[in-house]
Amino acid sequence: MQLKPQELQTLEAFKKASRAAAGQVKENAPFCIFSDVQLPDSSKKLHVLKPFLVVGSQPQVILPMLKDLKGSKKLVASGLCSLQAGKLSLVAKSGKVDYGSLKSQTALFKDLLGKEILIPPPGGAVGQNPADAKTPANKPPDPEVAQRHVKMTEAALHWTGTRTAVDSKINQLKQAVKAHYSKHPAALKEIDKIIVKIDTTLGKLDRRLTDSLKAVTTASPAAHEAELRKTRAILAEYKKVVQSDPLIDHIDKNPFRVKTNLKVTLMDSLNKAEHSMA
Repeated sequence: MQLKPQELQTLEAFKKASRAAAGQVKENAPFCIFSDVQLPDSSKKLHVLKPFLVVGSQPQVILPMLKDLKGSKKLVASGLCSLQAGKLSLVAKSGKVDYGSLKSQTALFKDLLGKEILIPPPGGAVGQNPADAKTPANKPPDPEVAQRHVKMTEAALHWTGTRTAVDSKINQLKQAVKAHYSKHPAALKEIDKIIVKIDTTLGKLDRRLTDSLKAVTTASPAAHEAELRKTRAILAEYKKVVQSDPLIDHIDKNPFRVKTNLKVTLMDSLNKAEHSMA
């Protein structure tokens, strides 16, 4: 749920929009954090939100809306958020989340979002349960495996965000094509056939990779290698589609002034997933 300019006119409007956006979060919602922003309430009293957290919108969407507001408005972090145990888990793709500031204002953010923000334990990964910090044998987990699982969780979120971004670009392209041929009904029938082909190709790059990456991180030691093999097989399948399907190249070279960059975007995310398993 993208934030709209009118929802930044008052604190009350921002709160309503933030709660609605947080209520829709599952596992692929964008977020961005700015250093501080001042919002007036309905009585014109200014409130300093420091940090200023926006759920459901990309930073490039929010930045233009902040120009008339007071505050330093510096972008400090952005990434993807998911819902874990009823709390919002933030995984930064750019910058760094200052959990100290978020923790110090727990009540404020719970009021704004209607949900608590998941604060990682000292030295722990986001979403880690302190009760799971040790194995049943009361031994610390292998640090290399733990670090790999953190990277795989980030790669899973990155892939979900990539697919969301790709879908958005494809929708822009579809609209541009249909607008171009709007006065040619016969051509539109052929365009619809091409669109079906596009959907079929991209449908092969589904959420199986996200689910499989997550399955590896939660698998028992006995099942770990088997799950890892499944994930690598899915990854190889996806990379083959991206590298060999000519339709992806055709989309990237479209003449409708919609810059898709599908091959680069998809391969970047798939390579990230591959590196996370190294």
